[in-house]
Amino acid sequence: MGKPEAPPAYTNTTIPETEYTQRPPVVGDEPVYFEDAAPRGWSVTINNRLWTDGFRIFVSKDAAEKFDAFKNNQNMHVVDLQRKGIGIPLFKAVNHINPVTTKFLTFRRYVPNQTGKFDIDKDFYIYCQVRKKYHVGYNTYVFDFTPDSLSSKANFQIVMFAHSTLPICDYVYKGEVHRWIDESYRTKFKTYFQVKFGYKHSILRRGQPSLVDSWDGRTDKLDKEKTNPYLKSLFKMKLNPKARLPKPEYYGERCTAILGEAESYFKLGYGEVKIDDLYNPDPNVDYESVLSMHQDALVLVCVATVLKRQKDIEEDARRSSQ
Repeated sequence: MGKPEAPPAYTNTTIPETEYTQRPPVVGDEPVYFEDAAPRGWSVTINNRLWTDGFRIFVSKDAAEKFDAFKNNQNMHVVDLQRKGIGIPLFKAVNHINPVTTKFLTFRRYVPNQTGKFDIDKDFYIYCQVRKKYHVGYNTYVFDFTPDSLSSKANFQIVMFAHSTLPICDYVYKGEVHRWIDESYRTKFKTYFQVKFGYKHSILRRGQPSLVDSWDGRTDKLDKEKTNPYLKSLFKMKLNPKARLPKPEYYGERCTAILGEAESYFKLGYGEVKIDDLYNPDPNVDYESVLSMHQDALVLVCVATVLKRQKDIEEDARRSSQ
């Protein structure tokens, strides 16, 4: 077996962990964890609402603030802005707390009202429904996307496999294997003192091992009879405290999205998803409008919100056990 490939630069694994024994400086108004985000793209915010009410998701912090301000100011200038997709939510993610159902989250996508004032109770359609299935060694999240409210031809499904011990969540989208890597247990991450949890997203290289190597492409289960380094010795793996730490070989070539949630005492009080749009040739994209988001970015937002929701559940369980 040859030497493992060097980790991508964005993993920061070449920096000794000991260099982060002191709290790092804050970059602008954001935690240091987001400093590797692409300079062009979206800074989506996932606002925490009541535990049973889900999340309200905006394309930016500014969009969320505009939405609150616009509630009490419905003049024609505001109406015109909202018709351009500015100052309205992108999604509402609705929680399902019934323990006997597999339903996990439902995403309502908001659309501008082109004939009247924006109405948050009417101007939306169901964009995605997520179900969660439990299995030994991993859990499965099934995303059923309905991007066109008028036609079922555009419907598609994503099946994401989340390892119960290793910090990886894998799924296939448009023929490529996508992975979200949970960096929350890294020593360096903990010394940030700014972010509760953090994930980085990348697309794996062809031939790079993944959980979906054991998937038949149809069901929500993995075939453990197939040789897969991530599915063997699951019990032994669970007993290893270092198993939760990311390894260089887990990463793809570059980071295309970052998910994190700032600690409550930091300036940001909500989840944030930084999404790379560097390769978009259009110089006139208005990233403050919900209309700027293409399907690839919308899918990333939905998956990231599911990861955040799962982290919230785990945090709530820890608090209840104390």
